[in-house]
Amino acid sequence: MGHTLSLLARLPRLEVDGVTHRRDCECVRCDAGYRPTERERAAAKQRMSDKRAREQAERDVARRQERERINRALVEVFVDDQVKAANDQVQELRSARERAAADPRLAELWELRRAGYSLRAAIEEIERRSASATAAHA
Repeated sequence: MGHTLSLLARLPRLEVDGVTHRRDCECVRCDAGYRPTERERAAAKQRMSDKRAREQAERDVARRQERERINRALVEVFVDDQVKAANDQVQELRSARERAAADPRLAELWELRRAGYSLRAAIEEIERRSASATAAHA
């Protein structure tokens, strides 16, 4: 029995582009004289270069979009934190205003100030009134 060549020994050897047969290819097609011309090799090389450039541009665009998405998310978080802090501060101010409105001594102080008392005299008058009210209840 004679030796048969493995079918794998006659498979085409391709360039990096995966399409063009290499110069040292020994496949049946290349042995028959149908090797790629230098022009075809140059065109395949250009196509491969263009494809790599497109893929790199796509990766750059994807990275830029991801960076923009992350920046938008960071800004959103920052704005949400600022809004929460402002809401907390407004709530504190409202509760302080409610406490001040509920304090009768503060209302008396404002009345005395509007009547022309100095701050010191108005405070002394409020303290005198509260001391006499406390003494009356005791």
